[in-house]
Amino acid sequence: MSATLPPPCILHGIPPELHGAAAALFWRHFGAQILPLPVGARRGVALIRAAMQPQRALVAVSPSGRLVGMAGLRDATGGFLEPGTDSFVTVWGPLQGRLHHLATGLFRPGAETADLVLDGIAVHLQYRRQGIARALITAATTHARQLGHPALLAEVEARNHGALAAWQAMGFQPQARQRLGWPWSAPAHVLRLTA
Repeated sequence: MSATLPPPCILHGIPPELHGAAAALFWRHFGAQILPLPVGARRGVALIRAAMQPQRALVAVSPSGRLVGMAGLRDATGGFLEPGTDSFVTVWGPLQGRLHHLATGLFRPGAETADLVLDGIAVHLQYRRQGIARALITAATTHARQLGHPALLAEVEARNHGALAAWQAMGFQPQARQRLGWPWSAPAHVLRLTA
């Protein structure tokens, strides 16, 4: 039986001392979905660190100061990851960086929306099933309301029935199935929670 851990503090924005931990956590959860070609963890984490917009995230921090969870945020003005050419050049150098960046043109983002989009939620393995994701979603809902967004949107792979059920249990309603991400990505459900 595992002990219940003290509740984390939810912060808007990633403090500078947690940038590396945030990049590693995000890569661990979403690395396979971020780039069209396989990339090693070292370069993947470096790319996220170079491309992240720390103010476009919510983080869950333990009482000891450890990053235990995070949620990227996206709206019409941008998202948690803004992988411009410079980010790729920083990681791969001028030629390879530009080629890797060129490949991202295949990615299909979701439709423009007035809603605040959750750009991925990641929770450290040790802190799962402790209510971290729910706390991040509650904070994101409050943030969306404060900024005048009518709702939160989340995207879930259509074949991920467990995740779909979990989002629905938190009040998200399925909107439509769409083809998002890479051309070979599975269809995804767009889910909406009124702020």
